[in-house]
Amino acid sequence: MKKSILITGSTSGIGRAATIEFASRGYQVFATYRSDAHRDELAAIDNVHPIQMDVTDAADLERAYAAVADEVGGAGLYAVLNNAGITYSAPFEFLDEKRAREVMEVNVMAPYRITQTFIPLLLAHNKGSHVKARVVNIASWAGLMASPFIAFYNASKSAVIGLTESMFYDLQLLDIHTVLAIPGITRTPLLAKTTEDGTATLDAMPTEGRARYQDLFAHYATMSAGSEGLPMLATPEKVARKLYKIVDKPNPRFKNNLSIDASLVDHVITRLPRAARVAMNRRMYQLDRAHP
Repeated sequence: MKKSILITGSTSGIGRAATIEFASRGYQVFATYRSDAHRDELAAIDNVHPIQMDVTDAADLERAYAAVADEVGGAGLYAVLNNAGITYSAPFEFLDEKRAREVMEVNVMAPYRITQTFIPLLLAHNKGSHVKARVVNIASWAGLMASPFIAFYNASKSAVIGLTESMFYDLQLLDIHTVLAIPGITRTPLLAKTTEDGTATLDAMPTEGRARYQDLFAHYATMSAGSEGLPMLATPEKVARKLYKIVDKPNPRFKNNLSIDASLVDHVITRLPRAARVAMNRRMYQLDRAHP
């Protein structure tokens, strides 16, 4: 019998690459999408069942659960990969609360709601298999070390790390593995979106704000554009292959860094004295360009 997995955020980046990777390995993949425009392209992939779901919509989540339950029946669901995520860039002075709450809803509350909703199907899998069900939450090294201008992305990914560690203990009581996966900077549309958000925020600022931040955000955009070509950055496909190996292990370890930069931040940079990390960020982001 095929193993089954629910993957959120399946239409681009890591989520799409993971959908293709797992499907090509014989998994039955329930791939979530929001826009009807993406349904047909997901349906064209062998072993993929498109599931329409806005991860912040409770009614969508209920319908998605019913659709997956109908497909898997008593065999249950082997894995949930909480991958969907968004970013938002703005200097703290001009952060928009609505956008900030949206980041927290998608990046933190959705993994909680989705996992909790699908527990009955994960338990159904456990009844028929000695290899137990598992939940994988995608975090980021942004949750290990903060950077300027992405306060709520940092906050959300830090929250995911804490949430996942707590889930580890609670879900262990149900014989469900909980896994934390930490990619580094990956060549996905999210990278470009970070720059686009910063530009849009800059355009919406009053004249005084633009004068204060325009040089900083111009440098920020240059950093993002330049990083896309760095050979050390992982591709979504490379990350997807690592996720497959993690999910397919009978007993996956809890914490998994998925790239060189994630390991570097986790094992080296976060252990530096705070003064060194502050100096590094100030230099990298050219924060001395700010004009009070």
